[in-house]
Amino acid sequence: MPAGRPRTVSLEPHEMIKLGEEMIDWVQENDPIHLSQWYCILKGYTDKEWDTMHVAPEFFPYYEKALKLVGYKYLLKESPIESNLKQRWQRVYFKDLTKQEDADLDAAEARKARSLMSEAKILEEERLKVLQAVQRGKKDIT
Repeated sequence: MPAGRPRTVSLEPHEMIKLGEEMIDWVQENDPIHLSQWYCILKGYTDKEWDTMHVAPEFFPYYEKALKLVGYKYLLKESPIESNLKQRWQRVYFKDLTKQEDADLDAAEARKARSLMSEAKILEEERLKVLQAVQRGKKDIT
């Protein structure tokens, strides 16, 4: 059982820049289908460590560029990547696509909610009319 403090990702800013440059070079040379081929398999970082590293201000620009380089092949018609995988991973590699799809989904959900609210309001009005008619009918009987 390991003892002591857990391993952390605390590279100096200049080391993060050097690592970012190395990642870009590796992506350009090796044409991977996912960045985990570099950070997990080649470099040995865990997903948790990577989650901390890739948002570091010194590293993030390199990360974004690497995403775009990897993602480009998901747009190519002639690519070794299956078409169903291309569609699935475009949301990962193209954040603007993710934002747009999410906004579209939110708008559709909002329209659906407004429609349901309108239907509920109409049903409530009808229920009140029926209730009033029943109450009037009771008054007429007594």
